[in-house]
Formats: sequence, structure tokens, C-alpha cells
Amino acid sequence: MVEEQHYRMAGLNLLAAITIYWITEHLGQAVATRSRVGFNCAPDLLTHISPLGWTHTLLTDEYRW
Repeated sequence: MVEEQHYRMAGLNLLAAITIYWITEHLGQAVATRSRVGFNCAPDLLTHISPLGWTHTLLTDEYRW
């Protein structure tokens, strides 16, 4: 039981890390694309962008690892 919970927590942490990495990578590409076409993003606005928006990510199911 405890070992299963440990695997579940580790798996969800891994899934969250992968999701954050993926979103961060694509945010960087979006900013670079905007800069290339002349729509520069102000650095003070970029500090308010976070890869931690979870509205499109559902982690409510039971995952078996």
C-alpha cells in the first residue's frame, strides 16, 4: 500500500514535470516567433507568464504505474 502510493506520487510528479517542461518550451517558441515577426513582448509582461496553468490538464484519474 505505501509502496503503491509512493509510485503514484512519483508518477504524478513526473507527469507534472513533463507537462511544465512542454508548456515552457512552447511558450519560449511563441515568444521567439512573435519577436521574429516584429511583435516584441515587453520583458515586464513576460514575468507574468507561467507554465503552470492547469485548465487544460486533468490529473483526476487513477494512474497505475
